[in-house]
Amino acid sequence: MLLSRFRQALTDASLSAAEAEHLRREAAVFADAGGDVAQLRRQVFALAKEFVGTPLDKAVISWLAGATALLPGAEAHHPQVYFSPGDECVAAIRRFIGQAAHRLDVCVFTVADDRLTAALLAAHRHGVQVRLLTDNDKLLDRGSDVQELYRAGIPVRTDCTANHMHHKFAVADHRAVLTGSYNWTRSASLYNLENLLITDDPAVVQPYDREFERLWGEMGVFEGQPTLRK
Repeated sequence: MLLSRFRQALTDASLSAAEAEHLRREAAVFADAGGDVAQLRRQVFALAKEFVGTPLDKAVISWLAGATALLPGAEAHHPQVYFSPGDECVAAIRRFIGQAAHRLDVCVFTVADDRLTAALLAAHRHGVQVRLLTDNDKLLDRGSDVQELYRAGIPVRTDCTANHMHHKFAVADHRAVLTGSYNWTRSASLYNLENLLITDDPAVVQPYDREFERLWGEMGVFEGQPTLRK
């Protein structure tokens, strides 16, 4: 039974590429044979609900997004691509932040653009759980807004090494990711040749979601001063 296949794939709360392709094919056969895809989707959601309140619940949310996308009739994914210099990257990031409903995980080299800082602060005030991972050295830069975000109550963690935390990505509600070369700075919008990609494809979102959680567990808690290098 197809539902049992999904249950088996849920045992480790992750969905490999091989599992996803196998389930996609079986789901297509199921639909072609007249199977009730809507009911199957409800059953898959019910499977995931069994893990609410357990240590796996966050991972299962990510798994659920990927699993339901495999079912026929799932919404198509429409990646968005932007370039700088210019304001289109800033506008896209602000929309992305503003559309987050519950959780916004930001992992960026620095935050030094007051327009993006304002958007993060607004999301925080509206009850979105914002978390920020950033580079320890960049905290010392003139124009860095990380201290302001920290003072507003946004949890911040930084790397503790002489190397750089050079990522530039954000994950919203475990369902969409924003990534690319674009630094969250004024100079990036005014002068730099940069790129930005936004997608809700679970095959892309899930690895970023997992990587953020891994880094969040490894990096040092920011308490108002840069973490000492090791």
